[in-house]
Amino acid sequence: AKKLHLIYLEGYFDELDAKTIVVEKKYVDRDFLEDFAAYYVRSFARYERVCTRIHFFAHDFTPEEFEGVLQETPADPLIEEMQKSYLGFIVVKPIPITMIGRTCLRTYISHPDRKFPLIRCYHVNLFGIKLEVQSIPYQEQDRIVAACASSAIWSAFHSTAHLFQHQIPSPYEITSSATKDTPFSNRHFPNEGLTPDQMAYAIRSVHLEPNLIEAEYDEIVKATIYAYLKAGIPLVFGVQLFDESSKLIIGRHALTVVGYRLEGGTPQKFGPNDFYLSSSRIKKIYVHDDQVGPFARMEFDDQKVTLNTSPGGSSYDSLSTSWFNKSGQIGDIRAIPKILIIPLYHKIRIQYEVILNTIYDLDRLVKAGAAGIGKRLELEWDIFFSQLNDLKTEIFDDTNLPPDEKKGLLLAELPKYIWRASATTPQYERIEFLFDATDIEQGKLFLQIVKYSPQLNAIFQSIAVGSDLAKIDSLQIRAIFEALRAT
Repeated sequence: AKKLHLIYLEGYFDELDAKTIVVEKKYVDRDFLEDFAAYYVRSFARYERVCTRIHFFAHDFTPEEFEGVLQETPADPLIEEMQKSYLGFIVVKPIPITMIGRTCLRTYISHPDRKFPLIRCYHVNLFGIKLEVQSIPYQEQDRIVAACASSAIWSAFHSTAHLFQHQIPSPYEITSSATKDTPFSNRHFPNEGLTPDQMAYAIRSVHLEPNLIEAEYDEIVKATIYAYLKAGIPLVFGVQLFDESSKLIIGRHALTVVGYRLEGGTPQKFGPNDFYLSSSRIKKIYVHDDQVGPFARMEFDDQKVTLNTSPGGSSYDSLSTSWFNKSGQIGDIRAIPKILIIPLYHKIRIQYEVILNTIYDLDRLVKAGAAGIGKRLELEWDIFFSQLNDLKTEIFDDTNLPPDEKKGLLLAELPKYIWRASATTPQYERIEFLFDATDIEQGKLFLQIVKYSPQLNAIFQSIAVGSDLAKIDSLQIRAIFEALRAT
């Protein structure tokens, strides 16, 4: 009854308007079975290996009506109502305290500003009734076979397995892979937590490459999360938890970033110059927090924190959390961002910061060039990773591109993984630059221009024509200007 999960889930199901619970009393869960075979079966205490699965519906029906469905034909109207109102399930593990196992729940009620790029359809069979839920799996760490980082990586793997085709290891297998090369004699089970190096070992165990970003500032956190999450690539977010009442760090924590919320208004500056990113509009992120619940909100509320132990009272960017403090109150525990770890396919060699630095310099040159021809450009940049098929589907569905431009882009030979950087202005639609994410950093990454706005393209072209390419250090910017001159 003291678990934060209970309070969080009660509020969550209130928002989803849950009305009925169906309990499936004997359910074999693969992840728990792996953990049971590796650890719990060897305990003196006799733990059960069979779990309970609890299903949630936003529709009222009685036990008698449900039992009647199991005896009727598949055309029973209640079956259709159950399928439409299904909210997902929670697996309850037969162990003390940390019993919340694999959980797939519908996201918050649809809102155009909320984005959950990782979710996909999970099929469920309840006594023969076919159900489905759009989600990404979550589970609580059990402090025995999994630390919070193991649970965060486990959730992330459910997304990368779909993107990059690899097996999904159980929490025990993740912790085992993370710690197998650790030379110290500390016991790995029960596990108290993973270091960034150990998390990297776990990610490499499924043949992905871990990309670590030092992310101590809100603008870096927002930009990085947006760049990868928009393409459906999860991020493991490493934070320090800070207690406002004591002004002390109470521990390290790892979460899986699964969504974000964009808001309107004016974007914020990135860096010292007048450089604006669409990612700065992020106000909230949604995380799988194993100590709170699935899709838990964290807000960028511009509140800094000051540590009692920091020299000179240094302040740090922070996010709100849904954690309890020692008094059982929510709101006093802040998250100080430290790192982001992105699990990537090994052919994705060009990282976000390379493209960001290129566009940062391009923005400066273009604005200076525009001023030279008597124009003022207010550019907002949208920089994100993408797969080629997603780009071509977007181009195919676009009704504004000129026919020849559209055909040329659809037939163009491009790499499977690309970086996209779109510039928009209040006056014009946009112009987009494509970069090869599979090349080497010193290569010619720039691929092609997508001219969504002929007017904006003409302005960029005029700037390129009037530029002295010999004075431009960046190979990528020279290539962009050469392509603009060629048009």
